[in-house]
Amino acid sequence: MKTVDEMKKGSSESLVNEGKGENNDQNSIEYRYFTTVTKTKETSEWDWQQKRDLIHTIWNHRVARALTWVVIILLLGAFGFYIIIQIFHPEPFAYAFLDSLYLSVITLTTVGYGDHLELLSLPQPGRTIGETFSIIYMLVAYGVVVWASSTIVAYLVEGSLSGVLLRRRILRKVKMLKDHYILCGIGMTGADIAEEFHKTGNSVVIIELDKESISNMKSSIPEDELLAVEGDATEEDVLQKAGILRARGIICNLSNDRDNLFLTLTARALNPKLRIVSKGVEHKSKEKILRAGADSVIYPGTIGALRMASEMIRPTVVSFLDKMLRDTRDERVSEVTLTERSKYTGKSIRDSGIYEDTGMLVLAILSPNNVSKEFIYNPPADEILEPGAVLVVIGGTNQINTLEKYADPDSV
Repeated sequence: MKTVDEMKKGSSESLVNEGKGENNDQNSIEYRYFTTVTKTKETSEWDWQQKRDLIHTIWNHRVARALTWVVIILLLGAFGFYIIIQIFHPEPFAYAFLDSLYLSVITLTTVGYGDHLELLSLPQPGRTIGETFSIIYMLVAYGVVVWASSTIVAYLVEGSLSGVLLRRRILRKVKMLKDHYILCGIGMTGADIAEEFHKTGNSVVIIELDKESISNMKSSIPEDELLAVEGDATEEDVLQKAGILRARGIICNLSNDRDNLFLTLTARALNPKLRIVSKGVEHKSKEKILRAGADSVIYPGTIGALRMASEMIRPTVVSFLDKMLRDTRDERVSEVTLTERSKYTGKSIRDSGIYEDTGMLVLAILSPNNVSKEFIYNPPADEILEPGAVLVVIGGTNQINTLEKYADPDSV
């Protein structure tokens, strides 16, 4: 059976083969990806692995383990009483197992034997053996009950129950989201990414495997606004919990290129319209990640190096841009795409009324007919705004939201 790591490695190798010209219908990314996933899920070993993981998860839960031990000690007591009475009772097999279980329960609950005196009426050595067993059983059973009770109380007091309720509430909120963003992996840069989404009023769902990393996010994002799903971002069910089918974009911020590549493949297969931005670690992996379906690959190390050089050469410009990104105020450089139904489409910048509606100036325009993808910086007032044009503006969150409503009336 192929493990998840082997599947990821296989996906990476398929991309490498494509780069060497070994691509055909059966060696394509889509074919290898879907074939591998389908075959793996169809095997009984995969099903057993899932069942074993579920059992392991339940057993590791404190309350489940405590209740399990209570049941075990009850059954041990019932079998013990049953065997002793069956051996030493004057009328063999006259004593049902239900009666033994009843003896076990009343012993465990310290109700007392009262109307159940069979142990005292047994002939020797049955009576002595029965009394000895009862003493040992009562001591052990009482200890188990005390331990189980303290475990359940601790579970309630320490907030574990509130944590379960919180996760359910988060999943309900995520189900209501649409056109949101998904951040996979917090790591070194994920906290800043999530904070920027929050400051600009964009809904973001975080997927992270480490509980502590999620908990640390509460220092920058209020707990009632923090939407985080605990799990492996490369798993389809985890991505679906984060609402990937309704999401606008996803950031692949995992620790290595192999995981980011596999995540990109999975995300693109689940939602072909999704915008995917992936982190890159090694520059040689860029083309592979792009072929896997990413729209852009970002190298934080390279950006940091360019920033340090720019800080030395042009400090004032860097200071201005840094304030735009990290100032406590909400002014940001943003982009808006015009649709055919926009009130600005077909008009010049002068006649469009953008400044009158929002108070913002257009810094640059990227025309949809521009093959070279070059921006028109500081566009002239008579520049005609075409459908599909991307406007680069600077302003506050409310101003940008207003412009987005006019640019795409159907999104309201």
